[in-house]
Amino acid sequence: MTDLPTIASKSPSSFPWEEALQRHFGYPAFRSGQREVLDALTAGRDAVVVMPTGSGKSICYQLPALEARGVTLVLSPLISLMKDQVEALERRGLPAGFINSTLGAAEIEQRLAMARAGDLKLLYLAPERLRDSRLLRMLEDVHLSLLAVDEAHCVSQWGHDFRPDYLRIHELSRRHPEARVLALTATATGRVREDMLRFLGLGAPPRKAPEVFVQGFARPNLQIHVRRCATHAEKFQRVAEAIRNWGSGIIYASTRKQVERVASKMKAQGFAVDSYHAGLPDRERSRVQERFMSGRSAVVVATNAFGMGVDRSDVRFVLHWDIPGSMEAYYQEIGRAGRDGEDSYCELLYNYADVRTQEFFLEGSNPSRETLLELLQLIRQRCLHRPLSLSADHWAEDLDSTRNAMAVRTAMWLLERANCIQREEEPGSPSAAVMALPKVDEQALAREIQQAEAKAERDRAKLDAMLRFANCRSCLHQQILLYFGDSDADQDHCDACGNCLKEQSGVSREPTQEEWEVVQKILSAVGRLDGQFGRARIGELLKGSRSKGILSAHLERHRCYGLLSNWRLEDIVRWLDALIRDGSILPSDGSYPTLGLSERGREVLKRNEIPDLGELRGPQMQAGDVEEADDPELRERLRSWRSKQSRIQKMKPYQIFSNKTLDELILKCPQSEEALLDVSGIGPQKVQRYGAALLQMLQET
Repeated sequence: MTDLPTIASKSPSSFPWEEALQRHFGYPAFRSGQREVLDALTAGRDAVVVMPTGSGKSICYQLPALEARGVTLVLSPLISLMKDQVEALERRGLPAGFINSTLGAAEIEQRLAMARAGDLKLLYLAPERLRDSRLLRMLEDVHLSLLAVDEAHCVSQWGHDFRPDYLRIHELSRRHPEARVLALTATATGRVREDMLRFLGLGAPPRKAPEVFVQGFARPNLQIHVRRCATHAEKFQRVAEAIRNWGSGIIYASTRKQVERVASKMKAQGFAVDSYHAGLPDRERSRVQERFMSGRSAVVVATNAFGMGVDRSDVRFVLHWDIPGSMEAYYQEIGRAGRDGEDSYCELLYNYADVRTQEFFLEGSNPSRETLLELLQLIRQRCLHRPLSLSADHWAEDLDSTRNAMAVRTAMWLLERANCIQREEEPGSPSAAVMALPKVDEQALAREIQQAEAKAERDRAKLDAMLRFANCRSCLHQQILLYFGDSDADQDHCDACGNCLKEQSGVSREPTQEEWEVVQKILSAVGRLDGQFGRARIGELLKGSRSKGILSAHLERHRCYGLLSNWRLEDIVRWLDALIRDGSILPSDGSYPTLGLSERGREVLKRNEIPDLGELRGPQMQAGDVEEADDPELRERLRSWRSKQSRIQKMKPYQIFSNKTLDELILKCPQSEEALLDVSGIGPQKVQRYGAALLQMLQET
């Protein structure tokens, strides 16, 4: 064996890497891009490798480690993953070990001694171990031939998982100038790649400029779709269809509560699903992951805590119940589908109202300057002379700038780092003992505020990029390649994304002149009402209804009153829903959401953008026909409840509620007693008698 830099005595392309690959791993050939990386290392160059999850990046450092003298040091933040990789190498009889927080001092010294003696070829190290100056001195006695930095995007604050310990890697490479540096990541934009070069010291004298490889992001076996869903009922329907059609998969949701809700609903429909989130005990999370990896479980509903280290090849679908916070997170998560190269399905169930969940997380991890200063003032008022133990929720109740307890917890951490407060966590309690320090370190506080504002700007930019992807009308595969700067981004259409398939099928089409007039009438009404009313009231306004709600709000005088008077109310509501799915209309938060125009909606109103109406058409039914509501589960629940009430009260079912009233309940899905009054056949007495039961059934859909 020889050091990697002197392998270059042979022509890089002539080095027998294929034979080494077959001998060590049993693979007959390299995947795309792997051989080029090995040639760069053989030529004595550092390298930056940006290839997606599942593309075989680990071979790029494991194989040269086995062919060179010395040790390859692999810096990896994922303790469970490094353990799995070491065990896999040991099963092949290849000498590997790891050092992380699970080991004691004696075990660490033993593994370093093995590395010095040449008994280990690969040594995995958690980046936080670089804080240990004694360990760094001990590593100086180990001859390193290659320094592999896994998840290298963590060195950049523009990356989606910044870790300060990665900034210490440059010092390690300076201590070992003979070692080549190989930086690897699955997701890095151009800006993140620039940070990787800068903060890892790649290209800085005496090192030559590294080779940079960005490829492999094209995944033509993944069918990528963004489906606009106006209601949770639509989302549940899409989840059920994906499980029936594709079998094994992952459904990602943003919150623990949503994970449990989706899993419970799917189980109630007879599907076998597991749930996974950070709120579960460690033992349960390990059980769920092991069941899924072994194939004994087919479907998991999970937060983004599920996925690191999950390398099941036959995941046939990935659904996103909520929009992710960044393109990096989205691409990593859909990348867990179809690793065997077979066709797989990825669908983002998009409702703009869900963006508020990500905005809540955004505020939570990026408290504003106002929140930091207001919280500091409050702590100094209450805790200058003695500590006070309160939960973040309690502190948030007394702030004017936020009610977000997550933002308060982040602000506490930033104030502690700025030497403004002392804080001591109470094990097993949501509270922490907090005391203000006598003097505020103004310089440190200003620095923390500046960094927090810069991070908030970066995180907002990532969410905005994700929203542009969700709203784009061009090829979705192309958008991904362009975002990550893949050199293969040279096509403007594909056969494997919802936008291109719509274009090819003719489903996505420009509205007719008559349809344009309808769209403009609806958007004009929504815009003029400026977020004051929900879809039922806006539908009645356009219909020209003289309902109690219309008259009490004096909407019969509105300039948009009766613009669609020849339409059935149900048809108007269908068009409102279609424009919500299109993103032109935005529902507000709350139990009775009101509607407003989005920026896209304003452009559609001016005909600067084309709405996607799908297969929607104008009213085709004759007056008096009843539109069939499309939630059979809710219909059955309402009918069963009505039958039970009729037996209890010795009345005919239609005397409780007519079929028409049930249809309208399903169609409008009112979420308050006030909204129930807008349903035909429901008056104040029936709201008083049945309102609570109806709302409970409707809110469970």
